[in-house]
Formats: sequence, structure tokens, C-alpha cells
Amino acid sequence: MLATFRHIQKGLLIVVTVIIVVAFAFLYSDFDFVEGTLARSDCPVKVYDRCYRQSETVKLANHFNVALELGLYDFATVMFGEDRLDNDRTNFVISLVVLRREAERLGIEPSPEEIKAAIPELPVFRQPWVTAQYVENGILGPNGFTQSDLAALVKDYLSFQRLRDLVGAGIEGLPSEATRRYIRQNQRYTASVVRFDRSAFVDGIEITAEDVGKYFKENEDELLSEPRRGFDYVRFSPLPLPEDATNEAKAKANLEFANAVNRAYADLSDEGADFLQVAAQYAGERAEFSTESGSFDPFSQAEPPELLAEDEGTVEQLFSGARHPGDVSVPVESGDGWIVLHFRESIEPEPLTLEQAEPAIRDALLATRSNRAVNDAASEALGKLNEAVAGGASFAEASAALGLEAESLPNFSQSEPPADVADSFVIVSAVDGLAEGSISAVTERPAGEGYLLVHVERIELYEDDEAEGAKGALAATAKNQIQRSLFTAWFNQRRAES
Repeated sequence: MLATFRHIQKGLLIVVTVIIVVAFAFLYSDFDFVEGTLARSDCPVKVYDRCYRQSETVKLANHFNVALELGLYDFATVMFGEDRLDNDRTNFVISLVVLRREAERLGIEPSPEEIKAAIPELPVFRQPWVTAQYVENGILGPNGFTQSDLAALVKDYLSFQRLRDLVGAGIEGLPSEATRRYIRQNQRYTASVVRFDRSAFVDGIEITAEDVGKYFKENEDELLSEPRRGFDYVRFSPLPLPEDATNEAKAKANLEFANAVNRAYADLSDEGADFLQVAAQYAGERAEFSTESGSFDPFSQAEPPELLAEDEGTVEQLFSGARHPGDVSVPVESGDGWIVLHFRESIEPEPLTLEQAEPAIRDALLATRSNRAVNDAASEALGKLNEAVAGGASFAEASAALGLEAESLPNFSQSEPPADVADSFVIVSAVDGLAEGSISAVTERPAGEGYLLVHVERIELYEDDEAEGAKGALAATAKNQIQRSLFTAWFNQRRAES
């Protein structure tokens, strides 16, 4: 019997080893072997019928953060979606997958030499204080990136540029368009503004209990509590250095601190790790840093805990739709150190009772009605001002007759808004396309403050010795915008087909 077992021992061990390898490959692979039918909850993104699991999705999403920090704004913006106002990286992940597929389909393959040559030319290196070491420890490390990941991102960036140029080949800007843009940007306005404040119309508005009840009944399905999320955290702070520490000693300490945080992050984000237990192992004073760890009770995006209150960008990322309970964030800057957060629990929005919703309903009704009242007042004033100016009165005289205050503005242009004046960018937008002596349409001011009207008294175009150079730059910008629009339209079509 023993002789028989020895005879088959080698073959048996080989079979067992193969089974173990196949099992681990199936369990831990990012590929969706069963097209999403198994473990669908771990399939946040699916493109071209391939499931990208949570770990891979997070890694691809971090390409967006790194692209921004490296100064690749055009690439990051187009891939993310130019009109998006949220912070959800899912759209970027899908675009990145589609970009790689399209580059491969069209035979666009930047060589290793081209990638290597492009890295020192990245926009971030145009800042004199940025070094390769800074990029390694200040950008790549905190985002879980290696040099190989950087090369892959630069390859994506080069592919994006070549695809954009290919789609927009043969496009040229019209000289007349460059001249029109030059005049529009550089003609200078002499003007005055009349503002209408919404706050002046609030006191006369009454909100009754019947108004509140009616609003609640009509909008009951949309009156929900804010979603809340709870997190565990560990914050790493560098140890203080002696006051007489040399720059070399400071640089060395910063490098050691960054490396130590990355090592701790690897332990904290390890699959199956108990976040708080691992954090406890780093408690107290250590050679490279000190730590503080704990938990945040579930909070809403509008009311973050004090430790995160000053970091709006981090809070926005924590509430991204791409995050799921169990996720561990990459290290994020917090004061003079770094913080890592573990998504512990999620509390979804719940329907509000009439009593709970009443304060928000009153605010909404007051804002709506006061905004309507100030808009009506501004529209009525515009009609009377136009009539008075057409009859020969000056704008100042007409405004005074209506009890309005006309504020004279300093000379300005589209490229140089009126300095030290509230609503300056709104004023510039309001006068766009107006002729001398015209009054703008009723234009909304930001943050619900009310409305304004602008009267253009005079328009002048000053001589500029560098006008031709400026027009050439505008022509190039126009060409880039057309290429970008064509590429975006083409790329959105490819995304739709993915």
C-alpha cells in the first residue's frame, strides 16, 4: 500500500497544485468569467461585455486623479465628460476602456521610446520646483500608482492626442472668425449697471400652512432625507523635525514619511483586512509618523465631520456613486499629513414627514416666490427704461426717475472684466453682442441674489501692435475647439456602441 502511494504521490501533488492555481485564478481574477451572473454586486462597471470588478474600477478611476495632478486637463476633462458637475469617476472609467479599445482597433500604439520621451514633457514638470521624486512620492504613491501605471497613463494620453488629431484632420479655422473673436475679446465698454436684490422682496411674501401642505402633497416622492455614510479613518502625521534641520534632512524625512504611509495603506487596503485592527497596529508614535484613528458616525455630504470640513473635494469623492461599503480610499492630504478612510456603512435617503420637511418647503417657496417677484420688477423696469431712453432721456436720468440706482462701471472688456466690482463676470456676459446705447436683457445674478441690467454707453477698440499675433493664437484656439468637438461627438458614438 505504501509503495503504491509513493508511486502516485508525484502525480497527485501536481493535480492538487493545478486545482489550487485554477481556483485562485477564478476567485481573484478581475475578468468576468460568467458575464456578470456571479457576484454581480462586485461588477460596478461593464464595458464590451466584460465585467470590471471593484478593485480594477478603483484603479482605473485613480487615473483621473493622477491625470489632473500631472496637468493633463484636456484629456481628463474629455474622458470624464465636459458638462458633468458631479465627482463620479464611473464615466471616466468607461471612457478609458473605450479609448484603449479604439486605439487598438485603429492601430495607434505609442512606442516605449515615445512614452519615455513624453514623461519629462508632461505639464506638471513645467513648474520649476517639481522633480521626478516629487511626482513619485507626491502624486503616484498616494494614488497607488507605480512607474508602470504612469507609463500606461501616458500611453493613454498620447493615444488620445493622436485619435483627436486623426478625427479632426484637415480642419482649419477661418481668418474672419479669428478677427471676430479678437474684436469681441478686446473691444472696451463704458457702461453702468442697475441691480435688483431678491432680499428686498422677501418681507412681503407670506407662506401659509395650506401652501406648505400643497407643496408636500405634490412633491412627497421627492422630499427625502440626505444620504449618509459612515467611515473609519486613520490619520498619519509626520514627526516634527529639529528647527535647525537642513533641507536635505527635510527632504529625506518627507520621503521616508511618504513611503511609510504607502506601506501602511497597503496593509489597510488589503483584501479581507479589518481596517480598525490594522490601524491599531500603527497607533502611537512610530519611527516615520504618528497616527490618530477612529470612526465617523454616518454624516451627509452637506454636514461632514470637523476633520473633513475644510476638504470639500475629499468629501465629494467619499459620496461618489462609484464607492461601495468596504472600499478603502487612497491616502488623501489632511492638514500636514495624510488620511485613509474605510467606507463602513451607507444609509439611503428616507421619505420625510410633513413636519420634517416643512422648514425646507418654506425656504423653497420663499426663494421661488421672491425670485419671481424680483424678476417681474426687473422686467417691468427694463421696459420703462427702454421707453425713456428711446424718448431722449439719458440712462442715468431714466433710472433716477424710476428710483433705481445706476452704478457707473470702470472701463472693461471681455478679457478684462470690471475690477473690484460685484457680479463682474455676469456683467461681461450681459453686454456680449450689445451695441452702443443698448440695455441688456434681465440677467440673473449668482447664488439667487437677484437680477441686473447693464446699459452700454460707449464701445471702443484700441490699437494693438500685437493684434496679428493675438489673432493667430485665436485661430489656433478655434481650430482646437472644432477638433475637440468633432472628437467628442465621434467618441460619444463609440461609447454608445460599447
